[in-house]
Amino acid sequence: MIGENNDDLVRMSSSDESPKELDEVTKAPTNAKNKRKGKKTVEATSERGKRKKKSVVWDHFKEVEGDAYHAECIYCHQKISCASSNGTNAMKRHTSRCKKAPFNVDTKQTILDFESKTKCNADGTIETFSVPKLWHFDQDEIRKALARMVVVDELPFSFVEREGFRHFCKIAVPSFVPLSRATITRDCYTLFIEKRKKLKNYFSNLSSRVCLTTDTWTSGQNLSYMCLTAHFIDDDWKLRKMIINFCPIAGHSGELIGRAIEKCLLEWGLKRIMTITVDNASSNDLAIKYLKQILNLWDGSVLNAEFLHMRCAAHILNLVVKDGLKDVDISVVRVRAAVKYVRSSPARLQKFKACVEEEKINSKSLVCLDIETRWNSTFSMLKSALVFRKAFKNLKTKYLPYTKELRKIGGAPDDEDRDKIASFLPFLQMFYEATLSFSGSSMARQMKLKFDKYWKNVNNVNVLMFIALLLDPRHKLRYVEWIIRCSYDPSDSYDLCHRIKSTLASLFDFYASSHPSSTQTRSSSFNPYSSAHDGEGEIRKLKGTNLRKDYVTEIELNDTSETTTELDRYLGDKCVRDNDSFDILAWWSVQTNNYPILMSMARDILAIPVSTVASESAFSTGGRVLDSFRTSLTPRLVEALVCTQDWIRASHDPIMIEESLLALENMEEEMQDLTLEQPTIIIDETSEVPELFL
Repeated sequence: MIGENNDDLVRMSSSDESPKELDEVTKAPTNAKNKRKGKKTVEATSERGKRKKKSVVWDHFKEVEGDAYHAECIYCHQKISCASSNGTNAMKRHTSRCKKAPFNVDTKQTILDFESKTKCNADGTIETFSVPKLWHFDQDEIRKALARMVVVDELPFSFVEREGFRHFCKIAVPSFVPLSRATITRDCYTLFIEKRKKLKNYFSNLSSRVCLTTDTWTSGQNLSYMCLTAHFIDDDWKLRKMIINFCPIAGHSGELIGRAIEKCLLEWGLKRIMTITVDNASSNDLAIKYLKQILNLWDGSVLNAEFLHMRCAAHILNLVVKDGLKDVDISVVRVRAAVKYVRSSPARLQKFKACVEEEKINSKSLVCLDIETRWNSTFSMLKSALVFRKAFKNLKTKYLPYTKELRKIGGAPDDEDRDKIASFLPFLQMFYEATLSFSGSSMARQMKLKFDKYWKNVNNVNVLMFIALLLDPRHKLRYVEWIIRCSYDPSDSYDLCHRIKSTLASLFDFYASSHPSSTQTRSSSFNPYSSAHDGEGEIRKLKGTNLRKDYVTEIELNDTSETTTELDRYLGDKCVRDNDSFDILAWWSVQTNNYPILMSMARDILAIPVSTVASESAFSTGGRVLDSFRTSLTPRLVEALVCTQDWIRASHDPIMIEESLLALENMEEEMQDLTLEQPTIIIDETSEVPELFL
């Protein structure tokens, strides 16, 4: 085994002795005098009373009542000679070969076990059932499972040497040889190498294009890491994402980032890229410019990489939120301080609960703490604080220490602070309805300016976002045009619709040209520049001419019986009826016969991410930070742990600290019934308290 020379532990018996210790068992004296006395010696001993057995072998045997010459094995119940003339040698030999002893279990022996499986019934219900299987002890498989646990659960390597884990292994799987931290480190890195090799082979046969997102992480040593994530739709039409690179970078210049991404793409053999989603730093603009040149040289881009750059929507929204928070920042600080105060001790919380009862506030929950750098948790904190606004006001009136404590940060929150918070919460909850919540206010104008900086100019908008919506068979072109008319003024909406139609036609021609056995070209019936305005112009131009002749000519030009393409048919077909269970990827996966070219195009475009961050980080004002354990590791090990965890973790749901706090709140309420019979010690803080203790 790799690294087993570093392990100083061996299999232990139920009494903690090793085979070496079994060889050192105490033997009874067998001098000539005792041999001559024989049985009389035993009888004399029994008459003097039973003495305590000193040999550790007796941990595996018990005495036989009425038989002083034999002992019974506690595992197989076989009787073994224990006469003092022979000592404990026979017992020791039996212990080392007893088939039923837990430390002598045959590792090749199979054990009947059951595993749970699920199946989907015809009516859509999920049924869980048990399936029998054969299990046998395998040291290598357990080591692999242990390495997987360390990676997935973000455990330190020293975990395998801790007392609790080793005691657990001794009870659960006595035959398993515990590992050292050096061995588990090598096992984790071996797992990373194996998974990366398989994924590289997988990508080499992937038929769809890959969309990338890049983000930066920071360690406690102020070392910056670039994280590159691939998004794609696999052959089974399942949307996949995985981290393919996590490496330190020496700086944040555009060319440096571009070269780092280029190196990663070459290493993984990824040259067919659809889009790259980045945040809005100016250095990323330079990186995209560099990568456009590289991808065009590789002939791996779509339409000369014109639509390669996708700006991160979450970063834009975060900038808008921070811009709006400037006017309410002081109010948020005061409310946060008030919540921290009432949750800082049982006595203060008891006082607050008394105020809640006096105000007759019916709420099963209490105020919750937040993480200052994550605005989604701040939203939860502010929302819960508003429910108890009367209780806080009561606390301020009747409880002097509360007023004194909050005076340090400018005072307790007043009605004006709470009104600001109340008006700001709807925006935090619904980004796109911000202007409705703040109509006419100076705050709204400032936030609207920040919003327009990125999304007002239609020439800066990546139209692939609209084409992805157009490829939804429930919406298609009319819905996209309606959305644009509602979002922009007539002139901008007209220009943007033209861009979308023109890009759609170009994309279809691009995919049609590379589609096997396809000779389709864009039909003249689909005019990317047609609109209601163009129609009015044609009517004015036809006045005073032979209308019947012109009509027949137009009908002949637009006769689609011979020239209709997939795009024309798709846009002309009725929209799919919308329902809650509709799966757009499942719908496109069965369109091979109807729209083979559009299906290929949809597979690439529907995989495009519009953000570089997870949804729970959309509010975050801070960057993503490595934990203290990973910070202490070398960059190579950090990459191995981060990437491998992303590849093998069954669930990619983020760890929500806010949800954990809420769960603890609920658990605390449930445990209150268990402590009702115990006396509660409450410190009276209504009297004057010296400033030193506040």
